[in-house]
Amino acid sequence: MRKQHKDRHTLSLEHRNRLAEMAATKPDAKAAKAFIRKAYECCDVLGYMAKKYDIKGEIGIGQESIGSDKGIP
Repeated sequence: MRKQHKDRHTLSLEHRNRLAEMAATKPDAKAAKAFIRKAYECCDVLGYMAKKYDIKGEIGIGQESIGSDKGIP
């Protein structure tokens, strides 16, 4: 015996009903916590590169007088 396949209309109705049931119920606390994220934090390019490649000493991050030796204020 062959297996009966559902047509597109029946599948779309079942999908809509399943989504409606999910919308009516409250999500699990653990699942809701997974979607809470920190806001985007902007950082400068030099700081990002220094953090990513760990090259703080080479580009002068953390030094007070980076531009003083070159005459840059």
